[in-house]
Amino acid sequence: MKTMIETVLMGQVNESFLLKVQKWAGEVIEKTGPGMAPDRISFYLWEKEKDFQEFDLREKAKLGVVTADESNFLATHEAWRGYPRIHLSLEKIRSVPEEIIPGLVQHEIGHALLHGKLEFYQFLFSEHLQETARSGGLDLPLLQQLVYLLSVALKDEEVFRLLNGWGLGFYQNRLLEYLLEDSLEEQQIWEQIKDLPALRKIAWAVFLKTLLPIETLAGSGDPEAALLINRWEKAYPWLTNPERNDLRAYARWVIEQPGKNFQDRLEQAVLEMLRRPSL
Repeated sequence: MKTMIETVLMGQVNESFLLKVQKWAGEVIEKTGPGMAPDRISFYLWEKEKDFQEFDLREKAKLGVVTADESNFLATHEAWRGYPRIHLSLEKIRSVPEEIIPGLVQHEIGHALLHGKLEFYQFLFSEHLQETARSGGLDLPLLQQLVYLLSVALKDEEVFRLLNGWGLGFYQNRLLEYLLEDSLEEQQIWEQIKDLPALRKIAWAVFLKTLLPIETLAGSGDPEAALLINRWEKAYPWLTNPERNDLRAYARWVIEQPGKNFQDRLEQAVLEMLRRPSL
């Protein structure tokens, strides 16, 4: 059955932009094989960021959903109602260069294909995981934050791997370059928490959102990988060389580890982060 992409217009949306979104999304969907794509994907285009934020808060309250702050994300995806939904605020991307938008749209479609079920947004906290976290100074709220942020990085890595394998990596690489342009806020946070071991783990998870996909590209032999690694290192000049090397080694470990499923892969990544004294 062919996937239906339901485009939901929330406010005034330029028709030419709508057609572009449908074209970019279709370029991903046409690559899918039998049984891979969900029957339905809802793609919400919001004219105003405020309207989306109000909708987001209502949905979370109604469904009992708790997430970390997502305000820095250019777009969001979820499956809280059992099927994939994507949210893109036109107001929020107004200052984003036009050549970045195709990669953003296709990235979110990739999430809908790979992470379009509720199970990818419900996290398990085994007693072993909680005990390991407590021994490292992380109480349950901090552990929940760490798990959430690492899940974001892992999902992004899976999407970049998928789209790159389908020959759609060009726009994804442009998106990565854009995300690496501004790390000032991360630097400010790092300066405040770099001497606090538990909070350092949270920061590392944030930094992995771009590093995991880049290391995946490097492992695949992508010709742009070296350039992107150089961009990543230049984006984080305030990390020491040993810190950058340790985080890159951890990223490669995560990528190379097999997992029975996403939850298993996520728990192994969290446990390894907690165990590594250098992180």
